[in-house]
Amino acid sequence: MFTIVLLLYLQQHLEVTLEGSSLRGVYGTKQECERAAVRLRGPVPRPPGVTAAWHDAVCLPINRGVRVNELAPLDLRELLDRQPPPGCGGSGDWRRVAELCRPSSNPAP
Repeated sequence: MFTIVLLLYLQQHLEVTLEGSSLRGVYGTKQECERAAVRLRGPVPRPPGVTAAWHDAVCLPINRGVRVNELAPLDLRELLDRQPPPGCGGSGDWRRVAELCRPSSNPAP
């Protein structure tokens, strides 16, 4: 069994910080987990005053029978509400942001 850990990184000037992390879903095989993680990796829209922002998604093994209680979604709204982006749509980076704001649809076995 595997679960995804989502990591949100922000870069301000030369300093990179881990802004937050959350668990997402339970997968029967590493291949299933990696396929799900591919869509969640990559850059996300940058909040004002930040040089770069991106997500990484890491698949970690868990024991069978372990229940994953998904943590609350990352609070990207707080970062992005400072200056709403023009033409926020459902493709590219913004699609990933929308997916992060929903609970995982992958039910625990």
